Amino acid sequence: MLPYFIVISFILIWMALEKYSIHRKSFWVPLLTLSLFSGLRSHRVGTDSWSYTRDFRNNLNIYNFNFNPNVELGYQVFEYILLRFTHNYFWLFFLTSLFIVWCHLKVARDYSRNYILSILFYFTLSSYTFFFNGLRQGIAMAFIALSTPYIIRKDTFKFFLLILIASLFHKSALFIIPFYILLHLRIQLKYKLLITFLSSFILSRLVIKILASENQRYEIYTKESENAGGFLILSFYILIGLSLYMLNHLYKVKDEIYHKLLTFYLLGMAFMIPIAMLKTNPSGPQRLIYYFTWALMLLIPTILQKINSRLVYTMSIALALIYFYMTTSRFGSLAPYTLNPIFKVL
Repeated sequence: MLPYFIVISFILIWMALEKYSIHRKSFWVPLLTLSLFSGLRSHRVGTDSWSYTRDFRNNLNIYNFNFNPNVELGYQVFEYILLRFTHNYFWLFFLTSLFIVWCHLKVARDYSRNYILSILFYFTLSSYTFFFNGLRQGIAMAFIALSTPYIIRKDTFKFFLLILIASLFHKSALFIIPFYILLHLRIQLKYKLLITFLSSFILSRLVIKILASENQRYEIYTKESENAGGFLILSFYILIGLSLYMLNHLYKVKDEIYHKLLTFYLLGMAFMIPIAMLKTNPSGPQRLIYYFTWALMLLIPTILQKINSRLVYTMSIALALIYFYMTTSRFGSLAPYTLNPIFKVL
């Protein structure tokens, strides 16, 4: 766990120094640091990393590369091009991390009320470490985050364009479309949440079975899991959502971006509850939760600024760090962090 805390400590200190010395939001140093940290890791860090790096580790001859109809074309084209130049999977991890982190940092820099805090919550609330496991889905999620201005401004064409591109890396990106439509319906939030919950309750089991029947990669999604980790994580995020909702009314936040992102986040949590009730494998459909949790890096700093309490700031940061330690050390094979063997000196 120590490497993770060293990295986030370095980034936060650097960002603070740059902010208070030259009054600038640090971007390139956090971007390169987080991308290198992901890129330098071993394929043993992350549950799915071994699968993504198989062709690289086996030195697959590019002429023997077979396009798999069950894997999204966009990712396969990217992997094919990369294999033409190198079989060092560092470049796979580094280049994908560079894009994913760039998308989130750009959104945080443009929209956050407290840029440094946003990066802290991006790192500690699993949005950063998620793609250590689900790389293709992490790329798709980065496109969703990049669509933030179009979600807020209701720029439908640009939003759909990014969603279509995202679906070339993971088809699950398409499931965000109904949330975009529901977000902009002129009905009360409670009705939006009810529609989302009931739709998920009625359709989730059926959709999972259809996916499993059409693609063997999704068969694990139909299996019940004895692991309570997915439900505990969802409970944590639901608690955050309820807190943000109550604090929004208590402090009467007048911020259009906050309101729309909070609605988007709450709709996601309402959708995930019936899926958690199915007791599906947490590595399956419950991963969809991370299409929404990235919004916390903007929501939490906004409400903390409104509360303006040093105690609340401290408690929020401490809770995020504790959550990060518990989830990173126990789930997803993220710890211990080890280097790609090619970079090991000893």
